[in-house]
Amino acid sequence: MCRGYHRLAQKKFPFEDRRRDLARFTEEFYKGRLGLPADGPTRRMLDAVADPNTLLIEMAHDGQLPHLGIVRLVLKAHDIAMRDSNALTLYLIGNHYSPAMRPENLRFGAPLKGGSPDDVKHPPKVQVGKAHANTPFRWLPPPTDSGLDALRDQIEAFVENNLAHEKKEGQKVLPKAKETITVRLDDLFQMMKLAASAVESFGDWLIRVQHDLFQRMLGDEASRIVFLPMRELTDLLRPELTTLAERAADVTATKADVTKEQVAQGVEPYQRDSQASAFWVHCPACFRRTRVEWRPGTHLIFTCRFCQQRHDLEGEDAWNWIMPDIVAYEVALFRLGLGGWVVGSHAPYHPVIERTYARLYGLEMPPKFFLTSVPAFRGIGDPSDGYRKARLLRALLEMEPPALATALRAPWEKDPEIRSDLLAA
Repeated sequence: MCRGYHRLAQKKFPFEDRRRDLARFTEEFYKGRLGLPADGPTRRMLDAVADPNTLLIEMAHDGQLPHLGIVRLVLKAHDIAMRDSNALTLYLIGNHYSPAMRPENLRFGAPLKGGSPDDVKHPPKVQVGKAHANTPFRWLPPPTDSGLDALRDQIEAFVENNLAHEKKEGQKVLPKAKETITVRLDDLFQMMKLAASAVESFGDWLIRVQHDLFQRMLGDEASRIVFLPMRELTDLLRPELTTLAERAADVTATKADVTKEQVAQGVEPYQRDSQASAFWVHCPACFRRTRVEWRPGTHLIFTCRFCQQRHDLEGEDAWNWIMPDIVAYEVALFRLGLGGWVVGSHAPYHPVIERTYARLYGLEMPPKFFLTSVPAFRGIGDPSDGYRKARLLRALLEMEPPALATALRAPWEKDPEIRSDLLAA
C-alpha cells in the first residue's frame, strides 16, 4: 500500500528537491546538534533520505523519556519499512512541548512496592525546576550531571524497596538481581550523561537518548530509523505552511465541517470553538503559547495572554517563534514525499488532516496504520498483573535491550505481555 501510494505521489508532485533538503537538514542535525558522526550506516541512511525513491514511514510523538507503547509504535513502523528494500522510518519527536504540558513525560517510571508508578507520591523524574515548567524543551538546557546523579540514587533506593517487597510477597527473583540492576543502572545513567554532554538543549537530549537506546535494542538496524525534531523541521515546510495560511478559510471550513459531523456522531470533536488560525506563537518573554492569526510575510503582532507583553515580530524573527498546529503540521509534512503514517489512536484531528490535505492538494494522504495494542511490563515492584505504561528506561533495568525489542515487535494485533528476566518463573 505504501509503495503504491509513493509511486502515485511521485507522479502527482515532484519532491526530489524536498528530499535533498530533508537529507541536508538531517545531516546537520545529527552532526551539529546530536554530536553523531555522519559515516557508516548513518551515511547510508542520509543517502537514502535524499533518494526520492526511498519510502518514508512516519511516526511522531511528543518529546519524552518514552513508555513502551511509544517504543512499540516506532518499532512497528520500522517493521513496515523493513518489508521494503528501500525504506526508512521517520521518528519525529516534539521538542516544542514543555514539561508542564506532559508532566509524566520526564519520569523514570519507577513502581514502588507493588503499586503503579502513577500512584507514587513523588515519582522519580528528571528535574527542570518550576521556573522552567512552561519553557519548551528546545529552549531548556540539558540535564546536569548532578541532577542525573540524584535521580540515579533515587532509583537505587526504589530498587531496594522493591526487592524487599517481592521477597515479602513470596515472589522469587534471581540470585544476583540487585547486582545486575546496579550494573544496568550505572550503564544507563552513563549513557544519559554522555548524551547531555553532546547536546545544548533538553529537547536534543531527549532525542539523543532515544537514538542511543534504539541503537542498543536494534544495532545497525536502528540506522533505518531517522530521529528528528518536530519544531525545526518546520523550517523545511515554510512553502506549504504559507499555502495553508493563504487558504486559511478552506482550512477553517474543513475543521468546522468535520467537527459538526463528529458532534452529530456522538464522538469526541476536533474542536469546541472555531479556530481561525493554524498557528501557535510562543511568547518571547515567558515562552507560553497562544493561537494567533498570521500570514507569512506580514508582521506578527500579538499580546501574550499570560504575561500581557506585546510583541511585534517580522521575517525570520516571526518564524522563530511560530509552531503550526497538528493539522497544518501533518498536511505540510506529507509534501516531503511521505508514503505511510503510523498512529496509536483514532484521534479526532485525523479526519481533519485527511480532508484538508485532499482539499488543498487534490490527493489522498498516505496510508495510515493504527496500532492500538498496548504492551504491559511486569518487573520487580510492579503490580502483579504488570503495568501498561512502563517506561523504556525502567524496563531496561530488568531486560537486555535486544530481548525487549523482540518482545515489543510482537504481531500487530497482540498486546505484548513482557516479564522481567530477573523474576523467577
